[in-house]
Amino acid sequence: MGNQGPVRDAGAVVKQARAAVVKQLKARGAKARRGHLRIPVGELFWYVDPRASGAGSQAGLVLEVGCWTPALPPEPDGGAVDCPLLLDVPLADPVADTDRLLDVVTGLDELPGALVDAALRELLG
Repeated sequence: MGNQGPVRDAGAVVKQARAAVVKQLKARGAKARRGHLRIPVGELFWYVDPRASGAGSQAGLVLEVGCWTPALPPEPDGGAVDCPLLLDVPLADPVADTDRLLDVVTGLDELPGALVDAALRELLG
């Protein structure tokens, strides 16, 4: 057998990628709330939870993203998965893909009135 270099355990790779994503999320303003990361943007909270997309050597990393308005208490205890707007974003390049997502999400507050429509504003009082 030839020298194949270091063999990396798939679980360790996902764990390292997750740690890098969490570090990037915190660097971009995410704060922990009940074990989940949350980013306030305009009138909304964006919950972002990095998790493995499966088990075994084929597991990748996804960013579970949920959106919540603080005008509708109580906030979700389960993070993104408890939010009415929920999506999974696959992370092929974990840090770069996280940055691209955060560029979109954190830029939403620059769109005046776009986050919560007028009818919902009236309902919320």
